Amino acid sequence: MKPQPKAPSGGVLLLAVLLVLAAPTSIESRSASGLERAFDSFRLPNSTVPTHYSLYLDTDIHAGIFDYTGNVQIRINILEATSQIVLHSKRNVITQLHLRNSAGLEVPVKGFEFDEEKEFLVINIGTVLQPGSGSYTLDIDFTNSIDRSDQSGFYVSSYQDDQGVTRYLGLTQFESVDARTSFPCYDEPGIKTTYDIQIVCGIDYHARSNAPMLGIQLLPDGKKLSTFATTPRMQTYLVAWLVSDFVYEREVLKDPQLAVTSWAEPSAANRLSYSVDASTRFIRAMEEYFGEKYTMNKIDNVAIKSSDYAAGAMENWGLVTYADNTILFDPASQGENQQVQVVTIVGHEYTHQFFGNLLAPKWWSYLWLNEGFARLYQYYVGSISHPELNLRERFVSGPQQNAFTSDGSPTIRPMTYYTETRSGISGLFDRIAYDKSASVLRMFSYALGEQVFQKGLRYYIQQNKASGVVQDTDLFASLEQAAKEEAVLPVTLSMFDIFGSWSNQAGVPEVHVRREGNEFFFTQKRSYTAPQEDPLGSSWWIPISYITSSNNLYETRPAFWMPPGTSEVSHTIPLAEGELVQFNPLSTGYYKVIYEPALLDEMIEQLNKDHRVIKPPARARLIDDTLKAAFRDGDNYETVFKLMNYLRQETDYVPWAIVSQNHKQLQALLRHEQQARWLLDTFMAQLAHPLLERHGLEPRKGESATTTELRLMAIEMACSASEACKDKARASVAENQVPRNPTEVAIRCIGIQRQADLQQRQQLSTKLARMLPELQDTFSRLYANQLLTCSGDEELVLQTFVSKLPTMSEADRAESLHQAILNSGISVKKVIQQIDSELRQRKMQVNQSALARTLEDIAGYVTGESEAKLLMSIASQLGVSSSAMEDMEQQLQANHRWVLRNVGPLTVALSEVVVV
Repeated sequence: MKPQPKAPSGGVLLLAVLLVLAAPTSIESRSASGLERAFDSFRLPNSTVPTHYSLYLDTDIHAGIFDYTGNVQIRINILEATSQIVLHSKRNVITQLHLRNSAGLEVPVKGFEFDEEKEFLVINIGTVLQPGSGSYTLDIDFTNSIDRSDQSGFYVSSYQDDQGVTRYLGLTQFESVDARTSFPCYDEPGIKTTYDIQIVCGIDYHARSNAPMLGIQLLPDGKKLSTFATTPRMQTYLVAWLVSDFVYEREVLKDPQLAVTSWAEPSAANRLSYSVDASTRFIRAMEEYFGEKYTMNKIDNVAIKSSDYAAGAMENWGLVTYADNTILFDPASQGENQQVQVVTIVGHEYTHQFFGNLLAPKWWSYLWLNEGFARLYQYYVGSISHPELNLRERFVSGPQQNAFTSDGSPTIRPMTYYTETRSGISGLFDRIAYDKSASVLRMFSYALGEQVFQKGLRYYIQQNKASGVVQDTDLFASLEQAAKEEAVLPVTLSMFDIFGSWSNQAGVPEVHVRREGNEFFFTQKRSYTAPQEDPLGSSWWIPISYITSSNNLYETRPAFWMPPGTSEVSHTIPLAEGELVQFNPLSTGYYKVIYEPALLDEMIEQLNKDHRVIKPPARARLIDDTLKAAFRDGDNYETVFKLMNYLRQETDYVPWAIVSQNHKQLQALLRHEQQARWLLDTFMAQLAHPLLERHGLEPRKGESATTTELRLMAIEMACSASEACKDKARASVAENQVPRNPTEVAIRCIGIQRQADLQQRQQLSTKLARMLPELQDTFSRLYANQLLTCSGDEELVLQTFVSKLPTMSEADRAESLHQAILNSGISVKKVIQQIDSELRQRKMQVNQSALARTLEDIAGYVTGESEAKLLMSIASQLGVSSSAMEDMEQQLQANHRWVLRNVGPLTVALSEVVVV
């Protein structure tokens, strides 16, 4: 007798629980004959399919016991005659297994096997199951543990309460293929069904899951049973639960009713309000924008200690989890920049409630249908729900810039890409799935017109939500329907062909433009980071937009579609004498523009005369496209610096954000080239000094996030050119308290690195190392860690900093690496060796995807052959996916070639523009 997911009465349930706890049984877990068939694919055989799960878990996390027991009953249908049932299971110890038919009668089971490579549980049946023979119930008892180090599956986290007592909690992170590590299941994204979930936990703890709670029943020994409503049809990677003693803040919306709740450890209770407000505003704006109501009547946000949560955030249907430093907000000490973080991360995960949850990808090949939409609309719906944050303007310097940076690699994958293995699937969660896909979707939103694109997305949702499973052609069909209805596409063009040219090809195009009178000639080719021929002859359907002072009709809409496979296309643009034309003027198209020298000189002349004539996104792209072309070719730096000279008058966020990113990349590549590095930093300080003078050194109450970030960029680039900044940095060295914001961190780091002597740096680093374990506030820990990375104490930084790298957000990791390697001079080789050492000693909590991303970030700083070999050797030993290995190898080769090709010309060009 075992506990049933829907107990008829309290007495029956109590007896069942006690019997299971008192008398576990087991069966033979290996069949005598071995596997009855060979599996040549990592995909499940298509012979059975689940139609419902009833999952029961019994935990003792409240008592610090990490083992748990479970029972899963899976109702299945037979699709083809079979004597085997194959599903996924890993880490689960199966103690009982039964199969019953629709009448409840036992079906003989010969035994079961585990295919460890493919992570299959193969159940051999004593008869042949026939299609149409009714449903069957697979009934499995199992045990498992949350004591694991990879921050995946069902695992343990902890915090210290105000008495210094360690409190434990259990949470789930199943995407992409880790539901199977917590309970046996059909763990593929295109398989959707419903779930009934019950969880036993301590009386002082609580359980949360995807669906609303139906009720709580008290059990013996200080425990209780929580029963949840049936979920919507969903895939296994969205199944989620939390067992904790967290506190919460809630707001209940009406018409229709929706309870929005944020949960966190008790010390963070005063930092939950903004996330609740941001969530309610975003979800209502999202529902209106897409013309679809959220499915359930509750949605929870859960803040997990960032060092215990490598995933960053996860869109579990109705129970969304986040690293705490992305969602908590303290109005007393934090400004709008943290509000931007909260709104965009909530927006990303909430957009997934439609794109990814309601509409699931048929296979991981179409992951971009989840992540591209979530990345785009965290900014674009966020700009509707929170217009005060100016989120749309951040897309160009954020996701689009990230995509351009990644898409120049010759080994980069296309958006739609097939793979089956665990490591291969993990590798799909990259900038292509998120940032490139979002940039391509954004391009089509502008090319078709936002209202037409929105209409197409509403069709996409309505036409596919019944099946709940989609692939790329479903999106193309819905967009084509809207485009044809509104006549925004030429009749000869199809969305299948146009969009397919972007989703099925790797790389980003660059469009070269030349002029003869009013006739403009366009050619396209694939853009690479380093000089290289394109072996595939890639080409795209490109929407060419432009603007002149007398014509803004094609500012975002295409004047024409540049076809693939054509050597050159011409287009007439009537221009008055001296009239300027800007192509892709708002950077709405996902392509680079390379102007012939005469046209580029006209743009530079206009920038230095009145830069405001050219829109900020176009200024940003002009700088980046021209600079990246110089990087690739190793020449034309004189023109680049002539272009950048106008920055002394630049006040907008987007161009400076692009410049700052390029500056940091150059610093990384020049870290062994002292003269070139000094000339670069001096040049940038001269350009950014007016910006620093404009914004000053102190944050002002009520200022925007963009102003805060502009000040931070100016301090980082131009403090050496400001006596006031140097004085403040010098004085900050003696301060004892932890910095309260990123600006204070930046100024004190400059003071430590440039003004403090060796003894002061050692004293500071020792004090920070002692202080860190005692800091309970997540942001105090973050700022103290960043301060430690710039202290220059190599041994201490390595010991305290390296183990945290895989758990940091992308932005925090980038900043911390920059401080440690560039400003403190920590050896990249020692960083790599420390990662290897800590992993071997299992000190580091490892999530494979986060580890791969960390090693890829470190690769950006490697220019020497010995460091490159060491990094690749360790990445291989640690099981990094082959695709990530290829990307790293290309990055390392590109870095080496860049130094050989660029240091000389860059040094000469900088020597001519730097005023000493």
